[in-house]
Amino acid sequence: MDDIYISKNRKNSKDFIVEIPEDEFLSAPPENNEPPKKSKRKKHRFLRFIAKTAAAVFILSSVFIFFFAAFSGYTRNDLDRNEYVSSAQLKRSPLVTNILLLGVDGSAESSSRSDSMILVSVDFAHAKIKLTSFLRDSWVEIPSKGKKAKLNAACSYGGPQLVCDTIEYNFGVDIDHFVMVDFDMFTQIIDSLGGVEVEVTKKEANFINRTTRQNVDYGDSVRLNGDEALVYCRIRKLDSDYMRTYRQRKVITALINQAKEAGIPKLIDTMRQVFPLIQTDMSPLEITAFAYKAGAGIIAFDIEQNRVPTDEHMTPKTINGQWVETLDIEATKDYLIEYIYTNNIKIEE
Repeated sequence: MDDIYISKNRKNSKDFIVEIPEDEFLSAPPENNEPPKKSKRKKHRFLRFIAKTAAAVFILSSVFIFFFAAFSGYTRNDLDRNEYVSSAQLKRSPLVTNILLLGVDGSAESSSRSDSMILVSVDFAHAKIKLTSFLRDSWVEIPSKGKKAKLNAACSYGGPQLVCDTIEYNFGVDIDHFVMVDFDMFTQIIDSLGGVEVEVTKKEANFINRTTRQNVDYGDSVRLNGDEALVYCRIRKLDSDYMRTYRQRKVITALINQAKEAGIPKLIDTMRQVFPLIQTDMSPLEITAFAYKAGAGIIAFDIEQNRVPTDEHMTPKTINGQWVETLDIEATKDYLIEYIYTNNIKIEE
């Protein structure tokens, strides 16, 4: 016989009987969905293991990078405070690190003109690496000389210190550090990573093959070795300095992408080869800190390319027999600051 339950109906005050099936009446209470305490302890032990492993990897890799940099034989050249403009006048952000990459036409230790000037901005605020080329023919104030000249002349006047001072003085952005390389090192880096893949137009390939000893194909994705990539980056008479800086940024971007795919042993071997050839103001500790910033950016950030001055902010002229680009300096300064420190300027190339 089924069990019964007697209740009072409050609405009409009459008793009534509700039949409840025996299997439902005798059913067990709802199960507790919480995991057993033992499972929780296992999960916590696993998380602690992961945290300890990550901490150990961080410490060991930091120690490795620090001592690698300290004993690699690179040339350290301190970057002094800019005496021509106050730090309060320079735009900076704790979330943006600006490294000026200088490529010189001769030995990095000689007073050569800077053939390539690219500001590498690691922007954690907007998860981007921004590559900004400075046109070498930009007609700017050289503060130590008290006169105007081409921007690339600053390096021959006063080395990387004066290049940094000149860019800060004219464009108002704070430069944290510099790295200077010569073209021999550039080709060595590319070769050590197995070359780079870039788009090469038929016009560019024909020009390279006609004017050099290289034999380059054309296509959407052409693998270039170090010597071929150097020739590609230095093409100028084919079109313009604007396109030359664009090709340089394409190769730098391809080099970053190639580094993403390279294994740890190959990256270490590349570092071993090129560190003795670079000149920078960074200490081993600063190199270690930047390695983590740049590493995180290379893995996770988008890469953008730009150049200054832009077409609307410059006018080609001949001054003292030189072909130069005269600038709307205030407009160029505002544009560069907005590009580096905000996400408002969209680049289409």
